[in-house]
Amino acid sequence: MIYKRCPQCRKRIPTGTSCPDCRREYRKPEGIYRQYHTQRWRDLRAAVMAKYDGIDQWALHKHGRIEYAQTVHHIVPSSDDEGQFFVFCNLVPVSRASHDEIHALYRTDKAGTQELLRKILRDGGGGYEKFWGISPGPLPLLCLHKIPNKNF
Repeated sequence: MIYKRCPQCRKRIPTGTSCPDCRREYRKPEGIYRQYHTQRWRDLRAAVMAKYDGIDQWALHKHGRIEYAQTVHHIVPSSDDEGQFFVFCNLVPVSRASHDEIHALYRTDKAGTQELLRKILRDGGGGYEKFWGISPGPLPLLCLHKIPNKNF
């Protein structure tokens, strides 16, 4: 049998296995965070990214820059209202830097930042539409209702 050394504790272990003493145990997600691992979330995330061409809407409308989005941000956080988790118009694609900037603004003016994000999506959400003059088309049926503006 061929052996190797564990990189953490330097014990001799069989090749193709991990050290039983150093193996990290991962907890399964609990509560609302389990929703991020469902096929429904993956499909909805892909639809949001496709609608906005994978462009960071915050950087595009707030700073005038085109950046690729890696994250889909919940305007109303799922920890505040679990019912808004799968609502299409509660989601906006953003880059990691924009996501951090939005959450920093949530600490000072959450309601104002949420309204600004809704305005971005309402008035001209889209990727290249802002620059090329292509009309965004009809809103999805899920967005025709008004998201309640809660005071947090």
